[in-house]
Amino acid sequence: MAHSAGNTNTARSWRKKLTGFLRYLKEYCSNCSFAGFSYIANHNLHWSERIFWLLCVMLSIGGVSYLIVEYQRDFSNRAVSVIYESISSFAPIRFPSISVCQLPPKYDFGGGFEEYIQSLGVGIGEDYNFDVHSQMVFIMFPDRYSPNTIQKRCKPYESCEECAKCPKKDFRMLALRVSEFLIDTYCIKHFLSTQLGLNCSSIFNSCSLSGKSFDCCQYFRPMVTPSGTCFLLNSLQNNHHGSEHWFPTTLDRNNPPEFHMHLKRAAVLSLFNEEDLPTLTLPAVTTSALLGIHKIFKFYTEALVNDPEIVDITPEARDCYFPDEVPSWSVHKAYSFSACISDCTRLAQIDKCNCSLYFFNPFNDERFPDCDYDGLLCLERNGVVKPNVAWMMKYRNPVANCDCLPSCTESNIQTIYSQEEVEYPGAKDSNITVTMTMWPTSQFHRIALRTKLDIVVTIGGILGLFVGASILSAIEFVYYFTVRAANTYRMAHKLN
Repeated sequence: MAHSAGNTNTARSWRKKLTGFLRYLKEYCSNCSFAGFSYIANHNLHWSERIFWLLCVMLSIGGVSYLIVEYQRDFSNRAVSVIYESISSFAPIRFPSISVCQLPPKYDFGGGFEEYIQSLGVGIGEDYNFDVHSQMVFIMFPDRYSPNTIQKRCKPYESCEECAKCPKKDFRMLALRVSEFLIDTYCIKHFLSTQLGLNCSSIFNSCSLSGKSFDCCQYFRPMVTPSGTCFLLNSLQNNHHGSEHWFPTTLDRNNPPEFHMHLKRAAVLSLFNEEDLPTLTLPAVTTSALLGIHKIFKFYTEALVNDPEIVDITPEARDCYFPDEVPSWSVHKAYSFSACISDCTRLAQIDKCNCSLYFFNPFNDERFPDCDYDGLLCLERNGVVKPNVAWMMKYRNPVANCDCLPSCTESNIQTIYSQEEVEYPGAKDSNITVTMTMWPTSQFHRIALRTKLDIVVTIGGILGLFVGASILSAIEFVYYFTVRAANTYRMAHKLN
């Protein structure tokens, strides 16, 4: 009996609380600023009128929900627009970033390359092992890889004692060119590393922009890239604005847009945006200069600028990433389409073989081990030594989105003209002159069609049109169920 009486008292207590809450909710509806709610709570009206207003409020809430959902869906498709606009003929321009990568040794035997191959041994029936030579070329210059060739090159010499054999490990150490930066970063002990590699002073002789000379090795910084070890001028991947190694390349009409380099070795030069990487799998504005050749290379560029409000729009809505929006799974210092493809290639190789080629891991991140010889064979079996871009765009990884978006700041750089002039036979140097054909008169401009203020105004207008809501209505709701409810409860207890 006592238990039954206790249950009855509990039920009465909950019924009393529910009745009090409904009474309080009715009071709120009678006094709130939301349109129609006061009619629903007014007992002096006929029941048909109250049902009419209830239906009106429900239809209005449905309309609000539908329009807000449609607006959010439409926002992602029409948040930004890119227009093509004219600019002042006196507006300053910024010369593109530049990479210089050495050409493979078949163009220029130097730096002890042949001596290294000969020190390993001989070939079968010949004094020089050209198969091991080709394998070493791939290790140092990844663009020289041919499908299904690693095992064919190396396996025939495994059982030959006096034959040169393919290196089995430490490919990064073997391929890195020695420079002050690399010596500080990596403890290179193998003497052949200094023989095979080249430092900056072994490549550059002189550099100038707009007729003004500067120290090449102060501003061209070395980095391991998907194109091998290169020297980069003004790259966000191994430098930053304002550093002592960032070269000022903003030019006005008084400075002709002409860059000249005098090189000691044959090299490949690429023009790119400051967030990009020299890469093998993507088209690039590239030229090469052999020894004894003066290469004249002309290009044209159109900048891409962004409204300040673009930063506040989600990457999915603007269809691009800014350079500082680097994903957590990247090993690069700035986002770009080329860096994203490089990261995804590395992740695909890790998935298949638990290792990756060293040139997809530029800063030797220990989370991603470099492949040894067995790892190379695994990559070759799975076809991921150098996968194409179309395959990488479809690749799916648990931690990465490889549907790579472009960079928000990438300019349009186009090749216009290229010409070679023979300086003299047997020359031991090369010259490259890079010139902008004409001063840009137009640019691309990404504008924000909808900003945060537009979101507030649009959603506020929808709420005001359908239910008469405002900021004060929201404050009123919070006030009624916090401050006022607490005060009402406290006053009721004082009276009791």
